[in-house]
Amino acid sequence: MKSLDQQRYIFGSLFLIANKLQVIGDQYLGKDDMTTKQWFLTVMISQFRDNPPTLSEVAELMGSSRQNVKQLALKLEEKEFLRIEKDEQDARALRLKLTEKSQVFWEKRENQDNQFIIELFSSFNEEEINTMANCFGKLVEKIEKMGESLNSSLEV
Repeated sequence: MKSLDQQRYIFGSLFLIANKLQVIGDQYLGKDDMTTKQWFLTVMISQFRDNPPTLSEVAELMGSSRQNVKQLALKLEEKEFLRIEKDEQDARALRLKLTEKSQVFWEKRENQDNQFIIELFSSFNEEEINTMANCFGKLVEKIEKMGESLNSSLEV
């Protein structure tokens, strides 16, 4: 396969993988009334250790719209997994705070979730996993640069 053909194959495969991972993840988490996107939101919120993030900060980190993140947050708030609170300094900003219920839920699942990830990558050796992690890191960087470039050209 020529290089451009391989690149097209990888590009298409990324969408296929994302869709299939979401289906499998939703099936896996569904028995606990959770979705893959809700899980991803909790992971992104937990990246902000010192101060609960704003809705906009999480949307940017997730590469998603503020509206999509708000819908996910509202579902998690209904389940008492997070609280949506107005910022003390800026009433327009909404902060997302994970609850103790959320922390306990994910702690209880930690072993089985680790097993899920181990099983998912069980056909790869350590070198392949390192290469994949490195390549995905480079791809994410490039996508971010392309996004910035496209955004700045649209602003002109």
